[in-house]
Amino acid sequence: MERKEESGKDLSFRGRGRLLKGGMKRVILAATALVGTIYGEMTTVFVGSGSDGIFTLQLNEETGALTQRQHAVKGAGMSFQELNKAGDVIFSTYKSDGKGAVSSYAIKDGKLSELSVRRYDGGGLCHVSLDAEERVLFGADYGGGKVVSFPVNGGEIGELASLMQHEGSSIHKRRQTRAHAHSVYAGPDNRFAYAPDLGMDEVKFYAFDKQGELTDQGAFKSIPGSGPRHMKFGNDGSHAYVLNELTLSVTVFLRDKKSGKLAAKETIRVLPEGAEDQNMTCSEIRVSKDGKFIYTANRDLTEGGRDSLTVLSIAEDGSLTRLATTPAEVWIPRNINLSPSGKWLLVAGQKSHEVTSHRIDQETGKLIFSGHRAEVPTAMCINFGK
Repeated sequence: MERKEESGKDLSFRGRGRLLKGGMKRVILAATALVGTIYGEMTTVFVGSGSDGIFTLQLNEETGALTQRQHAVKGAGMSFQELNKAGDVIFSTYKSDGKGAVSSYAIKDGKLSELSVRRYDGGGLCHVSLDAEERVLFGADYGGGKVVSFPVNGGEIGELASLMQHEGSSIHKRRQTRAHAHSVYAGPDNRFAYAPDLGMDEVKFYAFDKQGELTDQGAFKSIPGSGPRHMKFGNDGSHAYVLNELTLSVTVFLRDKKSGKLAAKETIRVLPEGAEDQNMTCSEIRVSKDGKFIYTANRDLTEGGRDSLTVLSIAEDGSLTRLATTPAEVWIPRNINLSPSGKWLLVAGQKSHEVTSHRIDQETGKLIFSGHRAEVPTAMCINFGK
């Protein structure tokens, strides 16, 4: 008869084995927690390469280190991506047999597998985005001055729903001789889409339905020569912030929530007064999750070391104040993005072929370079996995 302790615990060989395994399991869990504390939680980063598809990195949430680079997908024209909310599908600009296209990939265990590819009549897209319900995929064709839309069902992209050709020009003798649609976004109410066009100095305005069909609703004028590129919306939906590539500035638009229409309120420089603007342009704009700060990326086209990041504060009335401008630590910061934790801003260096991480001060919003960087060829777009 096997002896039992007064507590009733079985001290047979099998019982002792269970106790040992349980103890080992607790030790392993404790060690894992300790490693997590020391080395930090890891977040997957997807980096679009203008030359070679999509790469993945792992961001250490404690230190900002960028490690474990993997070449996830090889392909042409994959300069810009967007993930769905679940983080299990990524949509990308693409080129198929030299033609403009969009593509989608399922994400499982860190690996990407192709779901769909759709072409359109154009040379290639520079930007893609999803509507809030993830039923419509939008794209902007810079070279052709076009905006396109496709229906989406899960991760599958349907046949082209709309192709809208922009027509117009503005005052810049080299960059604004014709239309250049640079990006397109669904508005906060998910009824209208907004497409900044650098060549026309306008933000084109479209209504759209659940099938992805666009209806032209006109446009909103920007300052002549400003070159609107990308835009984001404030958390309350009553303001839109348009990044002007050519004049290194952000225009604040009041947004009517009922009609979706925009009215310009103010424009603010992203560089300090007296800073040299020649051969400098802006590339990307982001709004912090709490809606208190805006970040912009500013590019030095001459490799003169002036590539920078600017932090602006957002007041209760939506107006902006420039807080600080710091080095981007890359050459040509083509894209920036904020980690889901809100602790980090990552920068894609197109010409220096790398990604850098910058810690965000949670009180002031200001940036501190982590000292960490990862090599990625022609780094052009950053997204974060779940």
